[in-house]
Amino acid sequence: MLKSASKVTINTGNVLNLIDIKKKAGQNVTEELSESIKLTLSEWGSQNGVKLQNGTEDPDATQDSDYEVQSSVVTGTSSEVVVNITRPHDDVQIKMAEEERKNLKIGVKIFINEDSTAALSECLESVFTALHTTVIDNVILAYNPEVPPKEQTEPRTAYSNKASPISLSNNVGAKNPEADADNEADARKCEAILPGIKVLWAVLEDYVKNGRVNLLGVADVGGGCLYKLHAWAKVKPTIAQINLASCCVVPPSLHAFCRANDVQLLTHADPPDLLSLAAVKTLSDAGVGCDNLDWCARYQVHIKCRGVLALKGYVCKATLGKKVK
Repeated sequence: MLKSASKVTINTGNVLNLIDIKKKAGQNVTEELSESIKLTLSEWGSQNGVKLQNGTEDPDATQDSDYEVQSSVVTGTSSEVVVNITRPHDDVQIKMAEEERKNLKIGVKIFINEDSTAALSECLESVFTALHTTVIDNVILAYNPEVPPKEQTEPRTAYSNKASPISLSNNVGAKNPEADADNEADARKCEAILPGIKVLWAVLEDYVKNGRVNLLGVADVGGGCLYKLHAWAKVKPTIAQINLASCCVVPPSLHAFCRANDVQLLTHADPPDLLSLAAVKTLSDAGVGCDNLDWCARYQVHIKCRGVLALKGYVCKATLGKKVK
């Protein structure tokens, strides 16, 4: 099936029950996602009689009949074939049924690099399907498009090509939240990402209005962008995630704005180029041409009364390119 596929969706299922993942408790986010995808592809391939061999199917591979393979091929157009890969031994449905829905808190973070409303909707619907649920408690949007570098020569930083980092300013005397975006780099990034965030945010607002998502959040935007998004949005962001790898001190004005507007300020360690790193370390290494995941959602399910993480997993989609020889 992969030989003729143009796109592939991968549902890793509950990675907490993967022994290989448990053995590597200290791995970073990219390593966890990459390892989860690799294990899912390996299990799918062996159980479906498909061995990934330089991006093609091995005709000599034998099929294990222990269980029915839960994968399907959907043809959207005459030139597009999507292969849906899941882990049949996954225990998501069992875990979700062990507790009443009111006792569970479902959080989802969506990584996407393009302002495609169709892709965002597809991503969310895939999570609903994966978790067998009709309501998600909170969704955090991590929108990280490529930002063209400034034409004139300027010092480059580790994040110069991505729009993700929060403002590096630490102006204690700032009175306006927009001051966090006053430096030229932040202002340029905000100008580049805010239109796309608004396009995607409108989709998320519809999910809130329809009662399918309760709260919305945004990751890796500077104080100025958060201020502008909050002023524009009909459904205000209630969560703001920042990456302390790019900002060792939270700008005071951002902290004050979040406190005044009931926005929960959280930190994270997700790299801005997670989609490309994971694709190269998994699909490309497996012989399938892929430089970047179209989107990826990470879901986490906690048991409220105990604060226990019951489920964690990823649902991703990739456009396959030329097979690696």
